[in-house]
This record gives sequence, C-alpha cells and structure tokens, in this order.
Amino acid sequence: MKRLGALILPNSIQWSDRDSWSPVKQTALQTLSGRVVLHPTRQITGRPITLLAEKSVTWLTQSEIDALKAMAAQPGATFELHWLDDPVRVVTFRHHDPPAVAFQPIFPHTPPYTGEIRLVEI
Repeated sequence: MKRLGALILPNSIQWSDRDSWSPVKQTALQTLSGRVVLHPTRQITGRPITLLAEKSVTWLTQSEIDALKAMAAQPGATFELHWLDDPVRVVTFRHHDPPAVAFQPIFPHTPPYTGEIRLVEI
C-alpha cells in the first residue's frame, strides 16, 4: 500500500526520483599545490521524494487533490510515507523547491487530475 499520512495514494502513483539519490555527499577542494582534497559525508536526511501521477498511468480524484493541498498548507507539518514494503519514511512538503504540489485536470476544468507531489525526507 502507498500512503501519505492518512491519505491512501493510488497504487499506480510513481516515485520518479527513487533511484537517483545517494546518501553520500562530497566536496572537493583544490590546494595551492594543485592537490585535490575530498570531504565525503553521509547525508541521513534531505532525500527528495517526487511522486508523479502521469496522464497515462494515474489519475487523482478531487478529494485526493483537496486532501493533498490541505496537507501541504500546514507549515512544518510532517507525515509518514508508507511505500509498499519499504521502511516508513517521515517527510514534509518541499516548499523550498516550489511548487510543493501541482495538479492539472485531464479534461478542461473537471476532475480527474494528474500532477506532482514534492516531498523531502527528514
């Protein structure tokens, strides 16, 4: 099951950047002599999680859109993300990388919708 907080998400919704994040971050500095000094660190939080409802795959209902917008409108709120058999993740909306949620109707001015939900693991 896929669930964000109390909202059950459509099973066909996709986690688009699931395999494109690495917990290792590294900075490289060059000394005056030209030697490169590397500083690797392990990043525990900050993983971006982008959920996509694409037109040919997933449609969202008006009630799902309303629930997601209400969740995103809570400054600093955190939610549990349950994704199939993965460990539960604590997430918040990525308001620092707007828009945190964006939806478009499939047909003009009527549900259902497609869209994007931008979260970050904390």
